[in-house]
Amino acid sequence: MRFSITIVSIFLCSTLSALAAEDVQIPSVNLVMDDSLTFAGQAPSFSLGELGSWQINSVASALAYSQSNPSGGAGDISNAQLHFQKVDGDVGFSMLTGLYSVPVLGKSIVRTLSNTVDTYGYIPQASASYNLDKNWTIAVGKLASMGGYESTMTYQNLNIQRGLLWDQTSSVSYGTVVNYAKDDVSLAFTWNDGYYSNKMNWLGGAAGYQLNEKESVGFSWVGSVSGNSQNTANTPLLQNNSQIFNLLYKYSGDRWYVAPYLQYTVIPMNQNIGITSQYQTYGAALLTSYHFSVEDWSGLGVTKISLPFRVELIQEKGGAVDSVNPMLYGPDSAAVSLTITPTIQIGSYFARVEASLVRINNPEPGLGFGSNDSKRSQSRVMLEVGLLY
Repeated sequence: MRFSITIVSIFLCSTLSALAAEDVQIPSVNLVMDDSLTFAGQAPSFSLGELGSWQINSVASALAYSQSNPSGGAGDISNAQLHFQKVDGDVGFSMLTGLYSVPVLGKSIVRTLSNTVDTYGYIPQASASYNLDKNWTIAVGKLASMGGYESTMTYQNLNIQRGLLWDQTSSVSYGTVVNYAKDDVSLAFTWNDGYYSNKMNWLGGAAGYQLNEKESVGFSWVGSVSGNSQNTANTPLLQNNSQIFNLLYKYSGDRWYVAPYLQYTVIPMNQNIGITSQYQTYGAALLTSYHFSVEDWSGLGVTKISLPFRVELIQEKGGAVDSVNPMLYGPDSAAVSLTITPTIQIGSYFARVEASLVRINNPEPGLGFGSNDSKRSQSRVMLEVGLLY
């Protein structure tokens, strides 16, 4: 079923491309990128005649880490990807393919090949879009999920690891999204399968307003509108039946980038599918980055040096004692995280070191850190190097 939806999206894109007016230009369907890394250089492009002009971006990176509780470390490829996108006409197309690692604070790190196969496959995103007019666009396919702030891939974010609040949101969904943008207002509406469940029972909406050249605010809601008893590592029972609310402020200046946001999630009791209690989480996060002024001394391209920092607090209320299907770290548990990620990018090449600490309070027995799950903190040091072209 999932493969079929991807193929249908590709077919729709190809068919509509042949019908689209070639003199109508649309913005490039780029991957969402945060403030510290960018694709650099002139990406290869080619024409497919009536199917329009296309562009290819490439990502290659490696990751190494060391951690406490349990102690240890390893190295691996973190990304080996190609991003294809159609960049002209009323019809757009975007497909991301390859390998990817998604390290998450407080969670075991999964080898890249296993993560790719066991989560979203070798094509984690593929979508076709159509411009209804200058304000309205519709996209269908395998999309980045609405809800939360951070994106899935390491290179899309200020920090290498995904945060505690991100871990309560979905990453990739099959479905459709309708976007509206006019002047300083942007709106989005979605219908999708939530946590990659193959059941189209999630709805959502988002609204954004550009306050001025440097500041913006946004609000989003996305959630399940019917019960779903599916329960796998990729589609967890509790989160897949949740409602997710976010409130975001963003400032982007010459030196500082600041993005605080609030997140609230609730899972209503539904004994018919095995949820015997209501669960709630309250979260707050602050993501910042400071850009240093540097000279272009390398000859390899523009040099960027930045210092991203993230602090998070999240608390669970309610819930039941259940080490098999935990929401956070058990009923009334809480966690705080600190992450700092000095980053340098020279042209297409980048390197960043990350230090992080997670501290949990009131964990349910069996849900702590360490070899016997009794430790309340975990620290990690990471190194990621690679290129974005």
